[in-house]
Amino acid sequence: MKLTDLRPIHKRQRQSPQNLLNPETICKPSRNSLASAIRLGIQLDYSDLDILSCGWRYRGIPVFVFGLEYSPSTQEDSFGQVHISPKCPSVSNYQGPLWASSDFAAVQKSFPRDNLKPCPHCLRHLYSLDIPDLLHKDRFGNVTAIDWLIYARYFAGAIFEKYPLFWRNGERPQKVTALFTTEPPRYSCSICQCHINANGWAINPKLAELSSLPREICLLCAERRARTVLVAPPQAALRAATLRYESLTKQLGSEPQASWAIAEQVVPASWLPLIQKLKTLMGPPKVFQVIAPKILAVLSWPSMKRAIIADNTKEAKLPSHYSVWRKAQIEQELGLG
Repeated sequence: MKLTDLRPIHKRQRQSPQNLLNPETICKPSRNSLASAIRLGIQLDYSDLDILSCGWRYRGIPVFVFGLEYSPSTQEDSFGQVHISPKCPSVSNYQGPLWASSDFAAVQKSFPRDNLKPCPHCLRHLYSLDIPDLLHKDRFGNVTAIDWLIYARYFAGAIFEKYPLFWRNGERPQKVTALFTTEPPRYSCSICQCHINANGWAINPKLAELSSLPREICLLCAERRARTVLVAPPQAALRAATLRYESLTKQLGSEPQASWAIAEQVVPASWLPLIQKLKTLMGPPKVFQVIAPKILAVLSWPSMKRAIIADNTKEAKLPSHYSVWRKAQIEQELGLG
């Protein structure tokens, strides 16, 4: 069966990912053959997917699901519904075949007769995230497209492995051997103008070109702007963020006041889902504050004596007069882990 089969999803025969890579049907398949097929939509069993807090992953690639077969836990009209979250009632107890893709626009073209649309529950979830440019609407306010790369980039810290990684939709995720410039760069970031005489903040110019970015760019700007997903190890990302904050403080001439806007600009991208959740619960935080000798709080509320630290901070040195959460701990409590 070809991927251009126009029959509705529930009338198609099951296809397996192994068939897509059969040497009889594909001559000399490249390492990205499966990734390209996933973009257009492939049929899998639900048990084939890795279930994450923010979605699903298949062989390292973030995917959404659709084309669920009718069962007691689904409804007849669910075939054309696209599901983003495993917490969606339609898929929370689902077992059986379904379809998966990593590109909303591509799969809409592959299945034109199914009129694929986000399910109402998942759409409310997407609205609650308030991610810029994630949803595209027509003039009547109806959602016509989801920018899946932006979604995957926003949750990259939960979706991908923790080593340096580069992912472009339609390709397999690949390790990055040189994430940053090898020597302290003699330039400022072309986006935020941060600059400091140290390494570990400006990304490798070759990697920037692969991501369709300016060659002179810091990690934090690259994480937020690339039409790819760039993943830095947590400790490296935190170092780049503190260097950017130091540069921002020098530009302003003083330390910024507590502000969600500042926090969103200077924390590593992997902290943004937590930031968005905390905005609905607490007032603005201070960022990168030393709350005890050698203890850096990424987010803190000094008047409340509360702070959030990175996961690898040593337990024995935590201050007793502060209520301190590790990132993974607070994410778990807020349903993000």
